[in-house]
Amino acid sequence: MVALGIVLALVCADLAMSAFYNVPAKRQVRDGLKDLQRIPNVLAVSSSHGRSFHVLGDTLRDRTDGGTDLIAVALEAGKVDAMEWVLHNRLKPVIVDHSGAVREPLTHMIFGITWWDTCRQELPTQTAHNVVTHGWTASDYLDDFSVKGATELNRNYVRNLWRHSFSASALVRTRFAISENFSRFTNFLRVMVLGGLPEDEYQQTLDRWHDDIDNGHQCYLSDMDMAALDRFTEFTKQHKLDFTVVLFPLKPDTITETGLRDTIKPFATALKAYGKEHAIRVVDMTLGILDDNEFMLDLDHVTPSGNVKWSEHALDNELKFLLGVSPVGAAQ
Repeated sequence: MVALGIVLALVCADLAMSAFYNVPAKRQVRDGLKDLQRIPNVLAVSSSHGRSFHVLGDTLRDRTDGGTDLIAVALEAGKVDAMEWVLHNRLKPVIVDHSGAVREPLTHMIFGITWWDTCRQELPTQTAHNVVTHGWTASDYLDDFSVKGATELNRNYVRNLWRHSFSASALVRTRFAISENFSRFTNFLRVMVLGGLPEDEYQQTLDRWHDDIDNGHQCYLSDMDMAALDRFTEFTKQHKLDFTVVLFPLKPDTITETGLRDTIKPFATALKAYGKEHAIRVVDMTLGILDDNEFMLDLDHVTPSGNVKWSEHALDNELKFLLGVSPVGAAQ
């Protein structure tokens, strides 16, 4: 009876929370891999900003009456080296056939990054935690466990497996939403009831962003991540894929004059030079498209309405060429 009471209490709490907070689980690598049961015309790989590219895919399909397909793979916490690991270890086996050729109708690849994705304060001494959490398979986990046993790092895989298994639960989704987006439960309640965080907490978050971007030039364009970008570029050339690097939008008020001068502009200049050197397309969408109100409370990710606005803008401007990708894969 006690056990039954606990189960009933949890069920009731879950139903109550779903009525209060029913935000879908965030798209992760496994969702992109599931979508890749069909091979698209365009594959977009990015950090968690890949969720915006998922909306871009919806918009592209609408604009082309389903004729052109774009699938986005979003790796939480980013970094170019980690995203390139996902490309070669999880995506390549799906999009490349046994003869080594890319499966039709895939002809285009997009790589969405920001300056932070190339930032390293020091070289890592172990596998990136987001690779373990979102990139590993059960085989990867068992191989690591058999050698090292349970570690703080490989537990990330188990935690994420549990999280995914119960993703239908509003309680589980809320638990992770609070830890990732609101820092603590009181902030979650403030947002749900008042519609936003207190001004002092918002300012603290903004100050942290200012400090990070102002000093981003001290860590960006790291050798490790630029080498990973080289491998990414080499993969697209080897398989004759049209390759576009997109510098993803940042919230305007997170960028001070110092950050713009010392980090944002030099980063864009360096990536454009990289694109010219390697004969790939680099488009800078960092500023001028979205305003401050179109970013979430973390001051980083884009709101649903902002994603629609960005997608429409992209297909009207910088990524308009995607509208000319035919259903059979060849550019018109």
